[in-house]
Amino acid sequence: MALTTDQRKAVAIIKNYLNVVNNEIWTDDYIMTNYDFVVDQIIENATNLSTVKPSTGILSLSEGGQSVTFEPGFNSWSITDDVKNMLPKPFIKMFY
Repeated sequence: MALTTDQRKAVAIIKNYLNVVNNEIWTDDYIMTNYDFVVDQIIENATNLSTVKPSTGILSLSEGGQSVTFEPGFNSWSITDDVKNMLPKPFIKMFY
């Protein structure tokens, strides 16, 4: 299955969040089959932010001077609380 650029970005974000980048079970196809709704949500969040719509990650919004204040460390391609709630807890990496 060929993924769009946005889908590949979302899958990469999910893999990094869950700590499964090199895990052979968590392939792009596995994520797209089992967590397609999460991929869609990440893309929707990024799209909403790029159109400067009030959404997750915006602390304050004024209109006259068009000022927008974002949460610290927030960007359009990030794991927001709504996305975290749809994913399993991240895997813990154990180092010996």
